[in-house]
Amino acid sequence: MSDYYIGIMTGNSMDAVDMVYATVDENGIRPIYTFSQPFSALTQSDMAQLRIDVKHCKSRNDVLQLPRFRAIHDAYIHQLADAVCRLIADNRIPLETLKAVCSHGKTLDHCPPSLNTPTPYTLQIGSGKMLADEIARRCQQAGICDVPKIRVIYDFRSDDLLNGGEGAPLIPPLNAFIARQEKCFNRIDINAGNTSNLCLIRNGEAVAGWDIGPCNEYLDYLVRRHTDLPFDIDGQIARRGSLNKRLFRQLFEIGADFYSMPPPRSGDPAYYHTKEIARFQDKTQLADNLYTVAYLAGYLVVYALQFITGEIPATFSLFGGGWKHPIIKQSLYDILRQNASYILPEHKGIFKNIYQRLETPLNITLHPYGQWMESLLWARMGYCFDKRIPWTTPALTGCKTPTICGIEAVSDLNRTTSDYDDCISRAYYQ
Repeated sequence: MSDYYIGIMTGNSMDAVDMVYATVDENGIRPIYTFSQPFSALTQSDMAQLRIDVKHCKSRNDVLQLPRFRAIHDAYIHQLADAVCRLIADNRIPLETLKAVCSHGKTLDHCPPSLNTPTPYTLQIGSGKMLADEIARRCQQAGICDVPKIRVIYDFRSDDLLNGGEGAPLIPPLNAFIARQEKCFNRIDINAGNTSNLCLIRNGEAVAGWDIGPCNEYLDYLVRRHTDLPFDIDGQIARRGSLNKRLFRQLFEIGADFYSMPPPRSGDPAYYHTKEIARFQDKTQLADNLYTVAYLAGYLVVYALQFITGEIPATFSLFGGGWKHPIIKQSLYDILRQNASYILPEHKGIFKNIYQRLETPLNITLHPYGQWMESLLWARMGYCFDKRIPWTTPALTGCKTPTICGIEAVSDLNRTTSDYDDCISRAYYQ
């Protein structure tokens, strides 16, 4: 028997909240309804500033005491609740069928064990208690249900990190689950958003997975810095440009320590030194700059294949909004097919070894779940939380033992603001 979950994702770009209403059981997952609601420019700028502010914090209380933390956090939760209620109302979803709403929250900082830090942590914000209450309140006000009981499952990264893991990437088990559902037992899944990550599937199991590096991160930063656009829509600017080899080398070198780190590893935009790229670029050549950072995104995916041992599967399945950018997608295709327009001289031996181990014929496809993959991730993780099924394993994240991820909250309309003591993920400076 299938269960029904809503999965909510807000990525690093904060361009929109994406969500799915999905059916999940032990054999498969399927999106039934999808919904996306853009965030305002003000919300995007507020979150961007909050990410900067938390870098100076050394305790949970430091974050909570930031002057605008509560206002930004609460506005974020209200926007998630609004979007969930629109999804429910527009599609007439009966609340009695909804097992839970599953929310990742918004990542503000991530400092995993692979950085050899004395105090690993991950920082997501988003009170599950407040979200449950706000969804219930809106459903009640809209006449959807008299006294709705809403469950929210959330804070999915903390358990893995508190058990010695990286806390990311969390998507490989879903990649393998969907691959088995599709009867494809050996392939590489590449999920591309602000950051790209890789999952190696052998015999239907996720045997390795790690964060690769920036995908849309540099693109979005440059577009928002130099234009009034939220991102390079359909690659319209980048397509007018060409590769700047000097800039390409500089971009690779500022993130080289991360790109060359053996897995397991997990990333954060801070490791890509995004703000530093402003000093490298030719401000008069935005099209060339965007083309170059898009080419880098595809290049890094192939560069990451060096960490796969043995033969490299010929089948690649591409998920995530990053592949909507034509230069990123074409760069990956060209480099995988040994038609790269440029490879750094010191990397030619690495790429030669990759090509020698890459099986043929290549089969590269855009998966139909596309931009909804991460929303589906939280829905599937919510199902596994309910069934007490471990999500992460030592092989994937470096955790000590297989780990069940997440906690739950149930709506209670008698709660007050002071009861929302879960605004910050458990794995932040415990």
